[in-house]
This record gives sequence, C-alpha cells and structure tokens, in this order.
Amino acid sequence: MSFTLSPRCSGWAAALATVLLWSGFFLSLRLGAEEKLPPQALALLRFGIPALLLLPYYWRHRTRLHSVPLRWQLAMLTGAGLPFFWLGATGMQLAPVAQGSALIPGTAPLMVSLLGLLLWREPCPAQRRCGLSLIALATATLLLSGEPGLWQGQVCFLGAGLLWALFTLAVRHSGLAALDAAALVAVPSALLLLPTLLWSPLPTVGHASIWLWQGLLQGIGAGLLAALCYAHAIRTLGAEVSSALGSLTPVMAAILAWWLLGETISQPVWRGSGGSISATQPAAQQAAAQTAVE
Repeated sequence: MSFTLSPRCSGWAAALATVLLWSGFFLSLRLGAEEKLPPQALALLRFGIPALLLLPYYWRHRTRLHSVPLRWQLAMLTGAGLPFFWLGATGMQLAPVAQGSALIPGTAPLMVSLLGLLLWREPCPAQRRCGLSLIALATATLLLSGEPGLWQGQVCFLGAGLLWALFTLAVRHSGLAALDAAALVAVPSALLLLPTLLWSPLPTVGHASIWLWQGLLQGIGAGLLAALCYAHAIRTLGAEVSSALGSLTPVMAAILAWWLLGETISQPVWRGSGGSISATQPAAQQAAAQTAVE
C-alpha cells in the first residue's frame, strides 16, 4: 500500500518546512554578526554551495531558463539574490533575530498584495484584507515600540521584505518549477560574487565548526532547501497563501534565538508575532477551501 501526498498537502508541508529553514537562516546571520564573520564570506556560502550543486542542472536547462522574460529573471535575482542577502545581513548586525524574523517574512504578505495591486491590479478579497490589516497593525506595533537605536536595522529588514515579495511574485508569474527558480538565483549570484575574491580573499577567522554550521544553514538550508520548498509552495498554494504562512517564522526564530543565543523576547515582538499568526488564519481558510473544491 503506497502513500502519496496530494499536490496541495505537499504545498503545506513545503511551506512549513520553509518556516523552519528560514528560522535557521536568521539564526545563522545573527551568529555570523556575533562572530564577526564578513558578509562576503557568508554570501559565498549562501550562494556558492547551492550553485555548485545546481550548476549541472542550470547548464543543461540554460536555454529554457534564459527564455523566461528578462524582467522576471531580474526580479528573482534581486528579490532572493545578493541585494536581499545584503539587506538581511546588514540588518542583523544592527538588530536582534526576533526583529528580522518578524519584519522580513512577517511583512512579505502585505508587500505581495500591495505589489500585486499596484503593478497588476490584482483583486484583494475581504478575507485577505482582514489578515493584511492584522499584519500592518503588528508591524506598526513592532516599529513604534522598538528601541530607538534599532531603526536602521528595521529599515533594512523592511527593504528585504519588499524584495522577497518581489521574488514571490516573479516565481508565480514566470511559471518556473522550484528547481528552476533555485538554480536561476544561485548560479548567477555566485558568479557575481567570484570577482570579489580578487581584491578581498576569504577570511581565516572563526573556528572550523562555525563555518561548518554556516555552510549547512546558509548554503544547504537557506540557499537550496528553503528555495526549493518555498517555490513549490508558491506553485501549489499560491503566492499570497505561501507568503502568509511564512509569517509563522518570527515565532519559531524568536524561540530558537532565546534558546540558543540567549536573546530576550520583548513584549512588542510577542505582540507583533501574535498579530502575524492571527493573520495566517484567513490564508489557511482560503487554502482549505481550495482543497475542498479540488
């Protein structure tokens, strides 16, 4: 007797796996900042490892991948490539994990709907507007209640959330499969990083175990597995539902940061995370309704 998941159930599983992998991504950025690891080295791990693994696939399917309209290629490279990573890494040097994990995936559903409305005139049903209002309220609570010195990191996180929303919409409109999207981001990003080695060689700071964990969390976890899982969730659940489920990341990341890094979880972060969780309910109801129809 064989057991197979329906496409929509596999999308749910992929979305929840993405939440766990994203939490590891935020923790690795914070650990890198605490250990004074250069962002360039972390970026090479983040994009170099998946690029090496996906290079044969990228080369074999290069004609088909490059047939995707240039605007979607650039949107994916910007939204999940070096600009996104730079904003996330810079913000993590200026603010705690709980802030980054709340503002990047937490605001992505709001950004997705706003971009869809402004650029493609996509409708926004009342049920989704309710969830987006909760996200906006939770974000405002987090921004207004934070310490004064955190604003620079918060700006970086909001910018990264906007870029991630751009990537989410680009994957949906391009029609690419999960492996295609991961390869189209990792390989060009790694190639863009290679010239930096000419004037800035790789650092030798840090214990070997630190680099091993960074390679696992950044390269394998965030660079490859999270990209595959998220792209699959977009294809099966839709961009809005997938980004809404990503709002669960702040809770997981905050708990892990408290447990592993000893970070305190402030009341504004708890309230902001609670608002994000409440905002996922309309998305869950939408996905459940679609599953029932199918």
